[in-house]
Amino acid sequence: MSDMGFTPNLIAAGDINPFRFVEIDTGAAFTGKQANADTDRLLGVTDGSVKLFSSTLHAAAGDPITLQPSFTVQVEAGAAIGTIGAPLCSDSSGRAIIAVGGDIAYYIALETAGAAGDIIRAYRFGTQAI
Repeated sequence: MSDMGFTPNLIAAGDINPFRFVEIDTGAAFTGKQANADTDRLLGVTDGSVKLFSSTLHAAAGDPITLQPSFTVQVEAGAAIGTIGAPLCSDSSGRAIIAVGGDIAYYIALETAGAAGDIIRAYRFGTQAI
């Protein structure tokens, strides 16, 4: 049976912000957490929704996580990204940064970011050790 296009239903292990990289939490099945390292195995990117109108969080511990269902995603930059096509990985806050030696890239930048906090489009292409 094919599961092409399958987006897993995940529960948050802790606070996760909108437009951030998510990795699987190995402590429990179908649990995710905000990525926090340039070598994390990225599962996807949260969408731009927040859990409550008065909150800035996408999810807190125990809440469902909504990942963007496409290979083309919007993600928050952790620093300026000046090169279209640059390989991307996660910073310590789940934001996109340019991958350098020793990092594992899962996405490539489809546009540039002028500074940290910019939302850019990226494409998931698989994995590449940089």
